[in-house]
Amino acid sequence: MKRFISSSNLLLKRKKLVPVFFLVGLSLFLASCKKGSLDLYPETTLTEGIFYKNETQLTQAVNDGYRQLERIYDAGGIPDIYGELASDNVFIKATSGGNPWSEDINRHDIDADNGKLASAWNTAYNGIYIINNAIEQLEKTTVVFSTDGLRERLLAEAKTIRALIYFNLVQAWGGVPFPLKVVSPQESYSYLREDKAVILTQLVSDLKAAKLNLPSLYTGANVGRITQYGASAILAYVYLAQNDKTNATQELKSIIESNAFSLDANADGVINAADYAHLFKATTKNSKESIVEIQYIAGQNQVNSTHQTEYAPWDFAFHLPGSTVTFRGTGLNTPTNDLINEYETGDPRKDLSLATGFNDLQTGNFIAYPYTLKFYDPTFLYPGQNVEIIRYADVLLLYAELTNDAAYLNQVRRRAGLADYGSAAYPSAKYSTLALAIEHERRIELAFEFHRFFDLVRTGRAVAVLQSKGINTSQNKLVFPIPQSVIDVNPRITQNP
Repeated sequence: MKRFISSSNLLLKRKKLVPVFFLVGLSLFLASCKKGSLDLYPETTLTEGIFYKNETQLTQAVNDGYRQLERIYDAGGIPDIYGELASDNVFIKATSGGNPWSEDINRHDIDADNGKLASAWNTAYNGIYIINNAIEQLEKTTVVFSTDGLRERLLAEAKTIRALIYFNLVQAWGGVPFPLKVVSPQESYSYLREDKAVILTQLVSDLKAAKLNLPSLYTGANVGRITQYGASAILAYVYLAQNDKTNATQELKSIIESNAFSLDANADGVINAADYAHLFKATTKNSKESIVEIQYIAGQNQVNSTHQTEYAPWDFAFHLPGSTVTFRGTGLNTPTNDLINEYETGDPRKDLSLATGFNDLQTGNFIAYPYTLKFYDPTFLYPGQNVEIIRYADVLLLYAELTNDAAYLNQVRRRAGLADYGSAAYPSAKYSTLALAIEHERRIELAFEFHRFFDLVRTGRAVAVLQSKGINTSQNKLVFPIPQSVIDVNPRITQNP
């Protein structure tokens, strides 16, 4: 359905030329793509000497940047382990693994040799290497493009993707190595941890420039690429990380006033709970509510999502709804009772977002093992459900937070058929301020969409909220430890407290 994603599969062989980029002590394995170093690879592998020679190939190079976003936002990537696994939304009921890495992240008791963190870090820097390479090729190419502005648009897309990856890195680790070009293994040792403020300033600059060269919408096979509003939404988050609420508000306002997006996700002219259900159907791609969305493709040898497998119960009797086939998952990100109990009575989003258990088909007994339904895809072997990263409800709730205007919060609540904040029927005894009401609404509306821990850290509420629920966290634990493998290779890389 999305040809710009499927075309990136042409680069799967090329990926052999770009070993995982564990920058400066991230066990850096870079292929420098210079003459004399490529003879280590089969002649059938695409190389710099025979690639990047025309518009199609340069477009494919940027398409591969989108594939890196798919890897980073897949289960086990930074947004997953920082946004959800480290939060109070989920716990691990049972796993098949032989190591405690996931449990340690969930308990906020993380060692620097945590393999899950190292994998997420390596995936991010692999993506940055590939995107930096695409940017350099576009900047130096002499190819004449068939459409005016296409080269500039592709550069803007690549820099926006890179900004989103770096934003995740600095939120999870603070200052990190910050290459904006392809570097050799020798050069990489000079890249130490850059100050977080410096990185965020550069991301603002890149995103502001990118917005000027991105369209407001795409049509046909290009639907799903990042638009100027996608860049604005990412920029708003970067401004919030800088505590620049004024500029963040302006970016969000521009998205709202564009009238390009709507809570009417299924575009039937009525805003109700059916729109929320529509968002998470396996066949829904880039709805009216979608601002930034990760594109997956169903089918063997396609770019599949692993969320459903990772988050399904690790139980021998588990099966997906409506299926008689046993489908034992990995057992990660099990919804907590605390989250389940936070849904208000009659909120349709509860049953659309999670199941409290399943029936054993042999015994007929109900097994109380909660799991999320937001990644439900009946094509469970090779699922292709897209994943929302930033959607219109997220923008409305952020805007309500920054403007102290409950009207934007109430738009989201009305879609769910719930009482307005400020009305007699609202549960004001539990959520007594607008700030608490928005925190509650974001938790419910965006559950399992990688926002919860980011939100709590951003609002300064993480330590108090998690400690009140028995999670032994502290201010120093709001960032992850730098992977020990990074420091082992380059001891000049400093560790977080």
